[in-house]
Amino acid sequence: MKKHHHIFLFSLIGLVLSANILLLANIYIEKVLLAKPVTFGVSFAPRYAKELGLDPKKTYTSILEDLQVKNIRLSAYWDEIEPEKDHFDFSGLDGYVDQARIHQAKVIMGVGYKLPRWPECRSPLWLDSSNLRQHQLVMVEETIKHFDLNPTISAFQIENEPLLNFGICPPPDKDFFIKEMNLVRSLTKKPLIVTDSGELRTWIDPMKLSDIFGTTLYRKVHNSFFGDLYYPLPPWHYRIKSELVRKFLAPNNQKTIVPELQAELWAAAPLDTLPLQTQLDRFSVDQLKETAKFARRTGFDEFYLWGVEWWYYLKMFGHPEYLEYAKSIF
Repeated sequence: MKKHHHIFLFSLIGLVLSANILLLANIYIEKVLLAKPVTFGVSFAPRYAKELGLDPKKTYTSILEDLQVKNIRLSAYWDEIEPEKDHFDFSGLDGYVDQARIHQAKVIMGVGYKLPRWPECRSPLWLDSSNLRQHQLVMVEETIKHFDLNPTISAFQIENEPLLNFGICPPPDKDFFIKEMNLVRSLTKKPLIVTDSGELRTWIDPMKLSDIFGTTLYRKVHNSFFGDLYYPLPPWHYRIKSELVRKFLAPNNQKTIVPELQAELWAAAPLDTLPLQTQLDRFSVDQLKETAKFARRTGFDEFYLWGVEWWYYLKMFGHPEYLEYAKSIF
């Protein structure tokens, strides 16, 4: 019995020592990471800015000139670029890309049926769901061809979390998505980004299929039953997960970025139904600062903040502090 007791005791001491060594090593790694240069950009949706009562073009100009953002993610929403069947109109989106070029900024262009911002999937009025996928491929091809030779476009994001069942969308279809990716690869040499939930999925298929993998990073979400909830995931979770999947399962993937870093509240309701103070309480400027610091500790080097439209909305109501802080990180 004494021998077994000693073995148990030594094993326990070994585990405690190992845990402390790993903890100290991670503290050192994260200290180094906090000093490492990173790139911050924003995701911008003109239609969301308009929903918040903002002038989309003036807001976008302010993002480029006042915040001096040099990295932007835009989306080619299907119902906007093909309002009539087989009639494509990219003029509105071209204007935003041209402004980015003038201000020497780079753009990630989201292409596909499922793109950022609720309800994710936006069908043109003319679309017949019985031949959705056929028309979808035509739309994707036309969009890639239109933007491919534009040097302001640094990469294409194909769909938004295409293998996650989220939004008012058809169920995920991996086989179709592979077909869609193969089509895009035949049309462009630009890097292709595929995104996935940072907290809810393994990342394996999106990382295998992409040149650059994009994870969302949310720290505080809203559940209709429990209310606001924090994800209890440490920064190293994202870093280690990325390194392991890439090394063992997706060696051709080049890097991981965060194209959707939470920088606004998860409202789960139209903002105009929430009192302003409630919005400020549920996602304070201190939480924004902490999220930016948390992001740096993951070890990734490219982040697109999600919520720039909301910052301008708050400024309209006398709360410019979110924008003032943002100026310090771009």
